[in-house]
Amino acid sequence: MSGEEEIGTLIIVVLKAQNLNDKHFFKQDVYAQLSLNGNVSLMSDEGTTKKTKIDYKGGQHPVWDSELRFPIMKNTAKKFRELEVSCYAKEHRDDSLLGEAKVDMTPTLKSGEFDEWVPLQVNAVQRGEIYLEITYYSNGPAPPQSSLLAPSTSNLTRRPSKMSAADRLYRP
Repeated sequence: MSGEEEIGTLIIVVLKAQNLNDKHFFKQDVYAQLSLNGNVSLMSDEGTTKKTKIDYKGGQHPVWDSELRFPIMKNTAKKFRELEVSCYAKEHRDDSLLGEAKVDMTPTLKSGEFDEWVPLQVNAVQRGEIYLEITYYSNGPAPPQSSLLAPSTSNLTRRPSKMSAADRLYRP
């Protein structure tokens, strides 16, 4: 990606959404799309736009529990620190936008964690929320005989959720 230095990895768990707009008579098939590190072509090697699986008949309260990973670059320009989140209803021709949001990742890169409902909007009107669990792992130098502080990207694991097990995959 244009010679940028990678300083870490974000593991984003796109858990679920609630109160999405549903204009259909039947329950809509919903997926989420996340983009980081600027608007790069989907054909790029970095693949900085990623999608969850489709929750068929997810309606207004889809559940994905999808894990997506993004490289974090050393460059601190806004495009490298702003996570773009969108929810779409899968349609036969063009998918319809249900809501979108932008989340500044700078505080998450400092604290290491983010677990929150993010409000989604369409034309400045709130259209539901999406729950994201984000963990940041730095690529800092590995101390001798220990891989705990700087795990290789293949060994990174999801941390336990802060949401209760009963609420985690509950759909109203």
